[in-house]
Amino acid sequence: MSSMDRSVRQARFEIADLQKRIAVLELTRNDLERQISKLKDSVPEDDIDPNAEREGYVAYGSYAQSVIARRENIRATLDDINAQTGTLAADLRIALDALDSFERVRARQMAAKAEKALKRRA
Repeated sequence: MSSMDRSVRQARFEIADLQKRIAVLELTRNDLERQISKLKDSVPEDDIDPNAEREGYVAYGSYAQSVIARRENIRATLDDINAQTGTLAADLRIALDALDSFERVRARQMAAKAEKALKRRA
């Protein structure tokens, strides 16, 4: 196996790995956005007094504060996921460009071999 073939295999492996990682981040992002939506339905306020009361709820204020804090934590996690996705997307673009370069070089090498073979036959 030539070093070019190893480079192509490595680039393809890296591309597949990056695509899997991005897919996992996308699934996680979707799940976190769903969680935020549920929490927003549960407690629509963005800020609430810890002693606030609501009919049918015991200690609604402290419950609401914990839900609001959870939403903020999830949003921070979403920001991290977005940053990671951006970094992985950039890495994926580089890997795709590298694979494209390897394949162009390989195509040129094969064309040169074919041309030499034709010259030998002539």
